[in-house]
Amino acid sequence: MDVNRKKTDATNMYELSAKFSMDNLKTLQLSEKHSTPIGRRYLSQHVKRYPLDLRAQVQRILMNQDQDQLAGSLQDCFIALKDKGLNLRRELFEMSKAKLSEENQSYFSNWLESDYASAYDDRYLKGSVLATGLTGKSEPLLVQQQRESTSYESYYQEAIDCLDYGQLDKAQELLEQELLNPDGDPRTEEELLRVYDYTNDMESKYRLKAVLEGLGRELSEEWNPPQQSAN
Repeated sequence: MDVNRKKTDATNMYELSAKFSMDNLKTLQLSEKHSTPIGRRYLSQHVKRYPLDLRAQVQRILMNQDQDQLAGSLQDCFIALKDKGLNLRRELFEMSKAKLSEENQSYFSNWLESDYASAYDDRYLKGSVLATGLTGKSEPLLVQQQRESTSYESYYQEAIDCLDYGQLDKAQELLEQELLNPDGDPRTEEELLRVYDYTNDMESKYRLKAVLEGLGRELSEEWNPPQQSAN
């Protein structure tokens, strides 16, 4: 049977996929033949799967020196190494510094002078495959606010008056603030759950639930999503 098969040997290696042509390449500075969108995409996926493959990390940074993904590639290396590999991180930064914006230069320079926990602020730089995906420093979704001067003794009491006047949104906000206070009115949780059920604002409910659990607070079963009945 005559089957038409395309032959492949070392002379036409460039015709193979990036997986086969780039895997296990020892050199750090890859040739123009590999410095293509396909090659950059392959290294990005490889770094995402194997972030501690430092050879691939360096290859990717060098390949992106003239690309808009340089900052993100450098960020991925910093994220993967955390507090290790300071000399390597510094060398890669100095090599890339001139191609980075002033903002990103300051970002990485400050990172090199600090530790991972303090320096990595959850921001996303274009090209990164390891960042959490935020364009700026993350902020808590809910924080306890300093109470302004008011005739009410607590957020709870003010919330009850808001409910009497049909101001549900304001009441919910006040009750959430009261519940964030460990010394707040003990009736707050029950009242807030009643408001959530009435407004069906499950997004706010589960968001606050996550915050309270992060603070080590014990919550009643009513905070849990309803059980799906098996058919």
